[in-house]
Amino acid sequence: MKYLKTEGLVIRSRSYSEADKLLTLFTLERGKVPAIAKGACKAKSKLGASVQMFTRGEFFLYMGRTLATVTQSEIKNSFHSLQYDLVKYAYGQYFCELVGRLMEENEPNREVYELLLAAFEFLSKEIDADILARSFELKLLRILGYMPHLDGCLACSGLNSSYRLSYKEGGILCQSCSIRDPGAFKISLGTLSLLKKLLYADFTRLKVLKVELSQKREIKAINKKFFNHNLGLGTCKSMTFLEELKN
Repeated sequence: MKYLKTEGLVIRSRSYSEADKLLTLFTLERGKVPAIAKGACKAKSKLGASVQMFTRGEFFLYMGRTLATVTQSEIKNSFHSLQYDLVKYAYGQYFCELVGRLMEENEPNREVYELLLAAFEFLSKEIDADILARSFELKLLRILGYMPHLDGCLACSGLNSSYRLSYKEGGILCQSCSIRDPGAFKISLGTLSLLKKLLYADFTRLKVLKVELSQKREIKAINKKFFNHNLGLGTCKSMTFLEELKN
């Protein structure tokens, strides 16, 4: 197929020359697609606005062997407000970096697409971006098949008042079963409850969550270790920038 019309999100956009932009699109039909928008940097370009970060659009692509060329585009939602809030822009970049690094080219995934789109929509509203990010991370782990087991001991299915969290085993263990992983650490019932809410609750319900700063830091560390253990993610440049920005 030489030509493709597809809905997509711009998850990476950078100048390639004085006139052109290199893009990464996350599309419904093809998943991640590297592309070039020729002339997009020119002041009068018809493509300029539609190849900005976070844009949701209809893209007409000429599919080359290694790189698609954007021939036409139509904006569906620009999420314009994110361009003018540096912190929210950084969170948006983080969501894009996660998807860009964890998804392969030409592997469409509607669930990931809809999750990323919803994250942009809620990030552009009044919401605790930290909580949104933690929920996004857990939901992405679930879609990719690495959802941590949080409902009762994963070894014996027992319901207890005390658990340990194991990255090696992929979830919580009761005190008796924690012998399976000496590295498992104690997790409070409050933190466990919050993890489950962030994993299962729709983004619309995040506004009512009241989370202490210490819990935010704890959940962030837990999620990071799950990503590193299961997917070897390592350091995200956008998260490093975000942390510097907030400090």
